[in-house]
Amino acid sequence: MKKIAIMSPIADAIGESATIPRLGIKLSELGFKVELINCRGEWDHTNKNIKNLEIIDLNTKKVFPYIPTFRWLSSWTSYRFWSLLMSIAIIIRLPIYLKKNKPDVLIVRMLTGPTTFAHKISSSKTKLIISMGGLPRKSPIRTLIWRSLYSHASDLVAPTDGVAKSASIISKIPTSKFEIIPNPVVDKEIIKKAEEPVSHPWYTDNNISTVLAVGRLTRQKDFPTLIKAFKNLNIDNTRLIILGEGEDRKNLENLITTLGINHLVDLPGYEPNPYKYMKNSNVLVMTSKWEGPGHVIIEAQALGTPIISTDCPSGPRDTLMNGKAGILINVGDVDQLEKKLRNTIENPNIFQDLVKNGLESSKRFTDEDVGKKWKKLIEKLTNI
Repeated sequence: MKKIAIMSPIADAIGESATIPRLGIKLSELGFKVELINCRGEWDHTNKNIKNLEIIDLNTKKVFPYIPTFRWLSSWTSYRFWSLLMSIAIIIRLPIYLKKNKPDVLIVRMLTGPTTFAHKISSSKTKLIISMGGLPRKSPIRTLIWRSLYSHASDLVAPTDGVAKSASIISKIPTSKFEIIPNPVVDKEIIKKAEEPVSHPWYTDNNISTVLAVGRLTRQKDFPTLIKAFKNLNIDNTRLIILGEGEDRKNLENLITTLGINHLVDLPGYEPNPYKYMKNSNVLVMTSKWEGPGHVIIEAQALGTPIISTDCPSGPRDTLMNGKAGILINVGDVDQLEKKLRNTIENPNIFQDLVKNGLESSKRFTDEDVGKKWKKLIEKLTNI
């Protein structure tokens, strides 16, 4: 039985926190022994009673027993400091793990630079797969690291052609070298959770139409564009709910107050089950400035929810099948979003074919379909 190690150090509750356990569980079901590498407790919530799946502690706390946060200063500063110390710990601890556990394949998805360097200096025979979770942002440090190290990997994986293209520009590795394997986003648990009742008063009133957005309250998600478009919408009995938490909360609350729509917009915070909201909303809107595949719109597709999304780099266009499974708008275009929202609320039947196409499109992102693609790649690398 081939042993697969998966490593994706994360500091916050992002889409990756659900994607990695799904991938690990599916690979274990497909006949691999899977080890999820715990760098800082990120997989403590994962079911530990799954056959052929084990959580392995990298013991980074032996290097840094405590990593302080600087969220009072900014989330960006806090994450950069966390990443720096975690990178050092990985470089020290990962070679020890590889020598002791000897996995056949190591899949890495976050902090790929230091992980690749650690793998290289370990002289391990383990095959290294660098897998892009989302759209990489170009920076001088990332460019230097990727161009120096990425050619060391046995294979490269991207969730969409757009992500592969962006990674290729940064790393100077041809896009033809990237395998396209979507992230596993849709499973039976999402469908089950979507059936739970929503207690929010706006969802218990049949006379109210709800516009939903889900995501961290950050610059990337560009919620000010959505809030301004909603203000201009001015349709009776229509409400906006934005699920999520983040450093932009205060700015968004001030904008809502300035526009005088406090009674029409709610920011409930982080919601562990956003699927029940998606299932019962009239439309889901994603106004991101950039995204990978866009997990939120994939989940909404699978639940049959109408979708409006920005045509941002680089995933939404692919996810929404070039506009056949949802409405695409320009990034930051308040007027265009307001018009599309108005048409959606006043003419819900326009989404019948789009929703149908979305349900079909979402099958690409199921654990079963994604698992088969990963199995094929792993078997190719390990000569099974």
